[in-house]
Amino acid sequence: MKIVRVAALAAVVAFVGTPTGHLQALDEDTPSSQAVEAARELLALMSKDLVAELAARVTAHMWPAIEGRLRAYNPNLDPAALPELRRELERVQLEYMMAIVKDGPAIYARHFTVEELREIIAFYRTPTGAKVLRLTPQLTAEVMAAITPRLPDFYARTIEIFTGVLRSRGYNL
Repeated sequence: MKIVRVAALAAVVAFVGTPTGHLQALDEDTPSSQAVEAARELLALMSKDLVAELAARVTAHMWPAIEGRLRAYNPNLDPAALPELRRELERVQLEYMMAIVKDGPAIYARHFTVEELREIIAFYRTPTGAKVLRLTPQLTAEVMAAITPRLPDFYARTIEIFTGVLRSRGYNL
């Protein structure tokens, strides 16, 4: 049964992403300095405020489950500790996300040409593009809220399917 769980976990990671959010880049070519500069300009539009808003929304979504676990594992938890823990979570998330954003120009430059990056920048400077940037944290939070309750079923279904395939191939699980 262990092999099924490992395989299912691999499928979940492939579907949702890794716990750190890093996925292997498909194109390993070194981008041009012009492409990296254009990507920097693009990511400057995706400001710290946008990243901070995203971190706050992700925290708001995750916090009830985290708080529940903290209380379950530590019934005598000082209630004053909870706001401090939440602030620390938000701080660490923002720090982590900002570090990822610093890696962004090279990643974007590997996947988009200079011309494509300039087109994206031009779009984000339009009213519709500005709206996309403004709504991205909310949209991301809503998508995550829709995905999260479905993950246990996805995981269980994946285990069920993998078990069937492996049994049909003679594995005794």
